[in-house]
Amino acid sequence: MIGYVCKYTPVEMLESMGAEMVRIEPEVTDFDLADAALHPNLCSYAKAVLEDFAQKDYDGIVLTTCCDSVRRLYDVLHSRYPDKFIYLLDFPRMANDFSASLFESQIKKLAESYQNFSANKFNADIFRKKMPGCHGKINVNRGINNSGRPSVIIAGARCDRPFLDIVQESGAYILSDITCTGLERKFSTTDMPENSGQLLRSYAGQLLCQVPCMRMTDLSRRKKLWQQLTQKADGIIYHTVKFCDNYSFEYAAIRRKAGIPVLKVETDTTPQCEGQLRTRIEAFLESLRANKKHQGESTDKSSENNKRNKVYVLGIDSGSTSTNAVIIDGEKHIIADDTIPTGAKVSESAEKIRSKVTSKAGLAEKDITMTVTTGYGRVSIPFADRNVTEISCHGKGAQYFNPNVRTILDIGGQDSKAIRLNGKGEVADFVMNDKCAAGTGRFLEAMARTLELDVSELGPVSMKSTKAVAISSMCTVFAESEVISLIAQNKEKADIVHGIHNAIAGKAFSLLSRVEPQPEYMMTGGVAHNAGVVKAVEEKLGAKLFICPKPEIVGAVGAALAGLEEVLSG
Repeated sequence: MIGYVCKYTPVEMLESMGAEMVRIEPEVTDFDLADAALHPNLCSYAKAVLEDFAQKDYDGIVLTTCCDSVRRLYDVLHSRYPDKFIYLLDFPRMANDFSASLFESQIKKLAESYQNFSANKFNADIFRKKMPGCHGKINVNRGINNSGRPSVIIAGARCDRPFLDIVQESGAYILSDITCTGLERKFSTTDMPENSGQLLRSYAGQLLCQVPCMRMTDLSRRKKLWQQLTQKADGIIYHTVKFCDNYSFEYAAIRRKAGIPVLKVETDTTPQCEGQLRTRIEAFLESLRANKKHQGESTDKSSENNKRNKVYVLGIDSGSTSTNAVIIDGEKHIIADDTIPTGAKVSESAEKIRSKVTSKAGLAEKDITMTVTTGYGRVSIPFADRNVTEISCHGKGAQYFNPNVRTILDIGGQDSKAIRLNGKGEVADFVMNDKCAAGTGRFLEAMARTLELDVSELGPVSMKSTKAVAISSMCTVFAESEVISLIAQNKEKADIVHGIHNAIAGKAFSLLSRVEPQPEYMMTGGVAHNAGVVKAVEEKLGAKLFICPKPEIVGAVGAALAGLEEVLSG
């Protein structure tokens, strides 16, 4: 079994020599081996390939000179596995006759090297049979979308099958996958010469004439393809790999020129952040559906008014720290709300809050027309009729409390979000800080424990600050060490807390800046009760934040509103 990673690899030639070729799509849980053998900040895909190669029974691997990370990967593999077939294929960056001739010579060297390793010779007849043929122009579209789902283009760097599965399971129709390993391998067999001596020359030329990746010199075909695809798609999901910057320039250009929404997601080939990845993709698709709905909607107001009678919708926001619930009626009035700590089991917390809030409203569970859940635990609540991402729900909830709000900062228990709304109150853009708990409710809880304060005391205490104290690290562990050091220096608690709040504000401002924020501004989530954080963010932003009386229930209100919309339109 020979692994490969690049679409310019001459897979069919090696298969004709008896090699079982497998495109490596690594999914690993850690980088213990890779971090010891490679630099920690090297491309996570290259590190994952090393981990994958070490764990599976490969006979060898063919790499290409596509980037410095892969070159370094080759060095490590070649050193560690001297008895295996470890090959680095040099390929030209242009697609012309001279490049094809040059690439042909490199392919022949590869064939010779593999023959020495396996004792198998190149067979032209078998090679012709291995060629995946096509007739005429290769079509990168996957067909007409008759599913009613939003059509999306998957672009950027390598993405594996689990990522594509998440996109489809979230409700998208993948119009085209033009990532560097996404396009189907097809060659024009009618152009293949009968003369065996010219066979590899034609093959090399066709390999180089695939839709160019960002490492090729001439990107005109790629740009033309973008123009064609963006006219047919509802949105673009642009995938990047951690510590890989090859596609940054294309992403910036697409975001500026595409004319349709673009979502950028970064993965590191590990499954740990799957929940947050799903949230981002689902929220993006929800915004695309909202756009499609508004483009062709016509509402029967009389029918809608009739449906409002005796409608009660329950919205539950299942967060990492607290579980919030709201019941609204058909006129969008909040009948009851409640908040409890999220325990060890999401479903039990949801059952408990449902019982409490329905009792508060003077209703029975059978009186609830629909239950909609949101938050990180939304998919784990069995009695829910529907679940919606917290991105969409905070947008709807913010508009409910203040229709003028255009930018939302939500600081929750374990992540932070910046959301920009358009004039209709729909999500226009959003970013999430979901890779660590820096600057979130969990972070503040840890700092409060270190200072021997209750988290509710942080805001009032910080208002007594008289001297500036800087907190340089936002990592919870390192920040805690800094706080302990400041305590040892006899710094005042008020000054330390103020420094913590300023650090959180700086991180929040950076997050907001990425969505091109527009006034008016609103802060949601439990941290919005902390007056010290609110003041620090306002100073960074240079504008006031709208804070509703119960900022922790905004997501639950949005979930209930999403349910009411479905009831009235059904």
